[in-house]
Amino acid sequence: MPVPKQRSRLILDVLLGILLLCAAAEFLVRGPVRFAHADSFNDYVSPYVQTRAWMRGQDPYSLQNLVRFWPPDADHPEFLTRELADGSLAFKRGIPTAYPLSAFALNAPFACLPWHVARKVWLLVLLLSFVVTVASVASAAKLRPGSRQSVFFFALVLALAPFHTALAAGSIVTVAVAASAGAVWAAGRERQVLAGSLLAVALALKPQIGLPFLFYYVVRKRWRIAAVGSGVVAVLLAGAAGRLAISGMPWLRSYLYDNRVLFASGSLGDFTEKNPLRFGLINFQVAAYAILQNRAGAMVTAFVIATVAGIAWLLSLRKRKVEDEDKVRDTDLLSLSALAIISLLPIYHRFYDATLLIFPLAWSLTALRGRTSAIARGVLLTIIFVFLVPGAATIERLQAAGHFASVRNHWWWNMFVLPHASWSIVLLTLLLLCALRKTMANEPRFQACGGHA
Repeated sequence: MPVPKQRSRLILDVLLGILLLCAAAEFLVRGPVRFAHADSFNDYVSPYVQTRAWMRGQDPYSLQNLVRFWPPDADHPEFLTRELADGSLAFKRGIPTAYPLSAFALNAPFACLPWHVARKVWLLVLLLSFVVTVASVASAAKLRPGSRQSVFFFALVLALAPFHTALAAGSIVTVAVAASAGAVWAAGRERQVLAGSLLAVALALKPQIGLPFLFYYVVRKRWRIAAVGSGVVAVLLAGAAGRLAISGMPWLRSYLYDNRVLFASGSLGDFTEKNPLRFGLINFQVAAYAILQNRAGAMVTAFVIATVAGIAWLLSLRKRKVEDEDKVRDTDLLSLSALAIISLLPIYHRFYDATLLIFPLAWSLTALRGRTSAIARGVLLTIIFVFLVPGAATIERLQAAGHFASVRNHWWWNMFVLPHASWSIVLLTLLLLCALRKTMANEPRFQACGGHA
């Protein structure tokens, strides 16, 4: 082998190693370290307190119970009592959160611990969930351990800002995505009961994360996976509701109130200018409203686009079929990637829900050579340029500090730059649908669509 070629490979390996180390350092500082050094008010404290209320047979969605069961060994923010008194707590802070009752049943082992212990244990759970997500997706993408391709993948995942945000906030979404990724791994190895059980965890914690995966396995006629997932969730819901029924505690009204407040005008889930943090959302309503300036119109537009994309996904999946089931499985990662990204369009999703981008990221690296290579490069570059930094949050802070004064009133700034994350989800949807259509169109016609019982 010529010496120049050896030298170039050595240089490439060194650069990849440096990239991996830098990404790992950024991940640790922006994720776990921020969580460990932040005060006690984070995304996990609300489900922790709500679970403790549920365990005592009390309404977990009650504002009064949130303050009443606030852990004594946690910081007690000044706003808690004040905003409880004026009724603005749920509106301003998004707590208590309308998690499904099944989430409290799963969270009970952690809520049994004192807050200062539970907080540390939860950080370990988040880190383990991250490892499970990366390992499961890498395995599903058939990335060879130790290869340059896998090292590059690990470096990019470590650098993905949505993971940093999710870990720093202590968000349950990290566990839900890990459970979904684990379900994909298990399904690929015909461990259908395990796949269904993991899928149930995702559905129980964060339905908007787990439902696209459940839908995929229904479409693929993987009935056992879908049945186990649905059945386990039903049992968890029944058991959690039964706990409140035994104590005679009404909770539905509070649950509906928390849901309604989350999407009220000016709340954290609002996508209009009344919510100064709206660009932390990635659902398409944000971008649609920036153009239409009409709340109802933005909602309809987002749902129409998501519906059209969903129909296109179904048609692409059913247009061509292959006789060899192994070839069907080879399209799983691309099909799931497209569906996961489509699911981000029509409903409320915060920036850290973009951790689902790990699926199309892995697919793009495996497809850089082949008939969809140009599309794969587009997917990869879109993820790198948009989601390696928390762009919207950074721009909002700089704008609040007085920067961008010369452009902040321009139409293109408000319509495209500020909601750029939402637009990127649309672009990724189009690219993945094109890749799926191109992949399926090049397969021979087949007899049945992945029919595993």
